[in-house]
Amino acid sequence: MQKLNKTEVEKYLKSGVLTEPFLDTGLVKQKIDKDFDYKIAKNSNYTKIESIYNWIDKNIKTTTDKDQKRKYKFQRTAKEIWESGFATGCTDYAILFATFARQVGIPTTFLHTAEYGWIQKLKNGEESSRIHKGHSFCECFYNGEWVLVDPTCRKIEFPYDTKKIHLSYQVVGSNIFIPYFRGLDLGKRQSIEEHAIEEKRACLNLNV
Repeated sequence: MQKLNKTEVEKYLKSGVLTEPFLDTGLVKQKIDKDFDYKIAKNSNYTKIESIYNWIDKNIKTTTDKDQKRKYKFQRTAKEIWESGFATGCTDYAILFATFARQVGIPTTFLHTAEYGWIQKLKNGEESSRIHKGHSFCECFYNGEWVLVDPTCRKIEFPYDTKKIHLSYQVVGSNIFIPYFRGLDLGKRQSIEEHAIEEKRACLNLNV
């Protein structure tokens, strides 16, 4: 992705439908800056990005309750996720991260991806393509460069290919993911079924 001009910076600092700020901005900055200032004194390579996803990790845990996942996945705002204390998966973590990152002045995208092998099976009409394999990331314009952020696994990848992501670690048994949606957030509440339909439609149109 290209470097940003002033107008583009403002674009990625805006909130989306699900990433509307809900905590006082002064409080969010205080929490992030306190951790950052403490850590940077010990490690000059530490970033505010790490302070954000570590703060989220202290307050949010991934639910193992299947009923909660079926009911809430792709359905909640950042405020609802935070107040519940649990995430249904990577999308919830990315929604929270994007909300807080923008509040502290970091231009951020919400990025949906599908696992490369899964896309190939989907295109080939294989039975296993019915089982979704994907991951939600964020992208941050930080210190003059775009970096890929995985709020769920608490990882930062740089440099990275914006069209075909090769991770230095594995998620759902793979490290190659193809972006199919980039925006401020999902843009709306979705059922799992609605999300699957939109995802498959988008992935079938990918030239990979």
